[in-house]
Amino acid sequence: MTTDKKKESNRMNARKSTGPRSEAGKAVVSRNALKHGLLSRNLVIEEESREEFSELLQLLMEEFQPAGLVEHALVERVGIALWRQRRLVRAEAAQVSLNQQRFSSPEKEEVCAILGYDDIGEKFLDMENEPEESYLAGLRASRDKWQSFVDEEVADTDEPFDHLPVEYQQYLLNSFGVRADGIEFTIKVKYNSWANFFEKQIQHHDFLINNNRRIREVSRLVRQSHALPSKTDLLARYQTALDNDLYKALKALREAQAWQQARTSIDVKRLSQGEDRDED
Repeated sequence: MTTDKKKESNRMNARKSTGPRSEAGKAVVSRNALKHGLLSRNLVIEEESREEFSELLQLLMEEFQPAGLVEHALVERVGIALWRQRRLVRAEAAQVSLNQQRFSSPEKEEVCAILGYDDIGEKFLDMENEPEESYLAGLRASRDKWQSFVDEEVADTDEPFDHLPVEYQQYLLNSFGVRADGIEFTIKVKYNSWANFFEKQIQHHDFLINNNRRIREVSRLVRQSHALPSKTDLLARYQTALDNDLYKALKALREAQAWQQARTSIDVKRLSQGEDRDED
C-alpha cells in the first residue's frame, strides 16, 4: 500500500519532470502538441509550410518546457502569435513589391508635373522594364519611323491613316479608344491636322530620349514614395493586435510556470518536513 509520503514524493517528481530528452521523444511531444492544438489546427494556410510551423512550435516547447495542458496551450498561443507576425511581414513585403511594380495613372501624372511636361506617353511605362540601352534604341527607331511619315508627306495624302503601317494604326486606335472610322475626326479635334500630330510624336520621342536619365530617376522616386501599402493604418492596427496577443500569451505562460514552480517548492518543503518528522 502506498503511503502518504510516497504519494507526495511521486507528485513532486512529476512536477519536476522536464519532459522528453531524446530526439524521438521530443518529436512525439511536438506531434502531440499539433495534434491536440486547440488553436493551431487551421492556422497554416495555403503557401505556408506546416513543417516550418512544427519546427517553430518544437523550438518553443524546448525553450519553455511546458508541463501540463494549460502550459502547452499557452506555448501554442505564443507560437501562433509569432507565426502570424511572420505572415504579416511577408504580406507587407509582398504588397510593397507589388506597389513598386505598378505605375498607375496618378503616379504618371505626378512624374509629368514634376518634369513640367504635359504627357510622357505610353512608351514611358516600358522604361523601367527594359535596360537603358535597348529602351533608347527602340525609342530612337520609333522616332525615326514617325520622322519618315513627315518625310514621305503622309499627312498630305487623302487618307493618312490608311498609309500608316498596321501596327501604328492599331496603336492609334488603342491609344484614342476609337474605331478606324473615327480616327480622322479625333486627330483633327486634338491636333488640328495630321502634320501637327506627327510633329507632336517626334517632339515627344525627342523629350523621352533627351531626358531619359532624369525621367528614370524621378519615376524611381515617385514609385518608392508610393511603395507602402495603401492600408497602412489597418496593417499597423493588426500589428498592434498581434503584439498584444504575443505579450499576453508570454505573460500568462510565465505566470503559470511561476505558479507551478511555487507549488513545487511548497511540495518539496512539505516533503522535507515530513521526512524530518519521520526521523524524529
